Amino acid sequence: MTHEQIDFLLIGGGLASATAAETLRREGATGSILILSSESMLPYHRPSLSKRYLLGHADAVQILVHSAQFYREQDIEVALETTAVSIDTVQQIVQTSTGRQIHYEKLLIATGGSPRPVTLPGASLQGVYTLRSRNDCDAIRQQASKTKRAVVIGGSFLGMEVAMSLLSLGLEVSIVEEDGRLLRHLESSMLSDFFWQYAQTRGATVLLVDPAVAFHGARKVKEVETRSGARIPCDLVVVCTGVEPATQFLEGSGIAREDGQIVVDDRLATNVPNVWAAGDATSFMDPVFSHRRHIEHWDNAIKQGRLAALNMLGRRMRYDEVSYFFCEVGDISFDVLGAPEDADEWIMRGSLADHSFALFYLKNSVLRAVFSLGRLAGEIRAAEGLIRYRTNLLQQKEMLRDANVPLDQLPTQTVLVLQGGGALGAFECGVVKALEEEKIFPDIVAGISIGALNGAIIAGNPRHATDALEAFWSELQVPSPSLLPESMRRAATAMQILQFGVPKFFRPRWMPTFEEPWVTPWSWTGFYDTAPMKQLLTKYVDFKSLKESPVRLVVGAVNVLTGELEAFDSYVDDFTPDHILASGSLPPGFSWTFVDGKPYWDGGVVSNSPLDLVIDRCGPDGKRVFIVDLFSGERALPSNMMEIMARRDEILYSERVRSDLRTRELKDAYRGLVESILQGIAPVEREKIMQRPRYIQLMGDGAKMSITRFIRKGTPDEPSSRDYDFSDVSIRVNQAQGYALVKEAFHISTKETHHE
Repeated sequence: MTHEQIDFLLIGGGLASATAAETLRREGATGSILILSSESMLPYHRPSLSKRYLLGHADAVQILVHSAQFYREQDIEVALETTAVSIDTVQQIVQTSTGRQIHYEKLLIATGGSPRPVTLPGASLQGVYTLRSRNDCDAIRQQASKTKRAVVIGGSFLGMEVAMSLLSLGLEVSIVEEDGRLLRHLESSMLSDFFWQYAQTRGATVLLVDPAVAFHGARKVKEVETRSGARIPCDLVVVCTGVEPATQFLEGSGIAREDGQIVVDDRLATNVPNVWAAGDATSFMDPVFSHRRHIEHWDNAIKQGRLAALNMLGRRMRYDEVSYFFCEVGDISFDVLGAPEDADEWIMRGSLADHSFALFYLKNSVLRAVFSLGRLAGEIRAAEGLIRYRTNLLQQKEMLRDANVPLDQLPTQTVLVLQGGGALGAFECGVVKALEEEKIFPDIVAGISIGALNGAIIAGNPRHATDALEAFWSELQVPSPSLLPESMRRAATAMQILQFGVPKFFRPRWMPTFEEPWVTPWSWTGFYDTAPMKQLLTKYVDFKSLKESPVRLVVGAVNVLTGELEAFDSYVDDFTPDHILASGSLPPGFSWTFVDGKPYWDGGVVSNSPLDLVIDRCGPDGKRVFIVDLFSGERALPSNMMEIMARRDEILYSERVRSDLRTRELKDAYRGLVESILQGIAPVEREKIMQRPRYIQLMGDGAKMSITRFIRKGTPDEPSSRDYDFSDVSIRVNQAQGYALVKEAFHISTKETHHE
């Protein structure tokens, strides 16, 4: 049988699939993209159903994620009223409800959830609804237009939003909640009491610890009976008691599920090849909190849809975002970031009565979650960083309480950026020694080439890397003739290295060994073999422990086949010595190194600036960055061909920190425009907009990044062989220079501080 061929098949017509499709095209995917949607309309924003759409403030077109024109222009097919019936993950074939048989190359499952079935007596009566789709909302709105009394079952986020909207439509509303408090997922009796009082002030009747047991009426619902025997007259019931993952069609597919939720790893990959999952239907491994989580919210769907698409393109990114939950209860809008459960301490900031309030949830003095109502976007963004990076706030709790203290003044992540430069990497060893003496230890180390080797040792020996680095460089150094002047000693050793290599690092291919078969010169892909370094690295780095190290290692290498710079991330990838050697495989000296079957060259071929990799992988907010620059930006005019070649490499590999000045100017201009537009909007609506996650993430500046550069100056008479001069003399000199430079910088900084 002939099967339809689709490169990227996205099952589910919600926000996660729409975002994934958009991301695939934006990131350069040229293959076919097909979205299967059970809905009769294009993907839309479901959160609007309980608010703007239910109230009639938005129509069906206004709640669309993208217009029909967008899908046409991007060549994205959307098959409406079409569901997946079964998946054969071995043959990679999906059978649809319309009879299509689709062979996929990459598959995303983002089917979301379905309202939990209502099993109470009378649940089939007319006037009893759940709210999940636009059709549901249309039916509820039509019924609300011809009735005066409604009951909302469930005091959840959705239940409270629906109840407030029905009140705004002029109905008498009763909220029936089986728990002892409203919005119990806020994990705060104080906040639950606040919203209980607010609901009653708005005119709602609230029944707690008194669940519904039956619906009564002839053909239409007329009463809701509760466990206490109360009978609540009504003509409309909206049941908001949660959803179940819409994954029944996966039965027999081999895709792992728990409680119906699709089990994915921190890259949103399932247990079968070429299948990812995102959104409400997933149980994902959350590296921020180191356990599995299940989140049902549109912000999570956007972020997971985007990341799943990137990983379908081979980016190997992990989902380490802080979850946002946004809710509008009447004219009160609030956000919940992180995981409020399991906190053992709560700290308040601002005034709940004044609707300018934050509640910080901590466990063992580490911030886990924040409830924010009416606070500035910048403060929420800063709190997001504190949660994401598991910042211990034992000494800063009074600052949390003080609403006048900006959160971006709290501790930040320390990043060490190490450049490639061969033997000059000994300079980085001296820098690390001085930093550790100053009690500065990196949370993230990013390296290219020799910087990747040093970085692996730092991550493998957290907070005491100096001894390991010095021993490592001691093993690399090549003894130089002791009777010659220093310049001649270094020149002689450099010539020796070119001919015979560095015993513990690389050996020439023209000197075959018993371990490796002889390869004819015309088949060489590099002049030297780096097998000795692989053995040396395993002596100083326990690669299996890197995923658990408090120091995150990010290294860059260039895919020889695609020409793209790729990042290897110790918190994502299962590092081996090959990952590190790949970053240092500089042609033509060294051949490419294979990682997972792909050939890689030295990352410096494309960029010797691993700070960009840190920003892409770990975000820009709240970083104290120390950059070790091995190549001076300024140098005298070269006078011969050797100096010209050396200067070329110096310019090519010098550290170029991505300049974001122009970008910041542009962002500030757009922010100013948005702020001016908001001034023309009614205050209540303006406050709601300012609490939305997208507004916070785009308009709020997180904690600033600070950059300190340690630039190796070298000497005017430095030989052109400096980057492969592994002589004992050069290594000691470079280590001493790196150490002295850092010490001098901190001495000057201390003097300036005291002077102020």
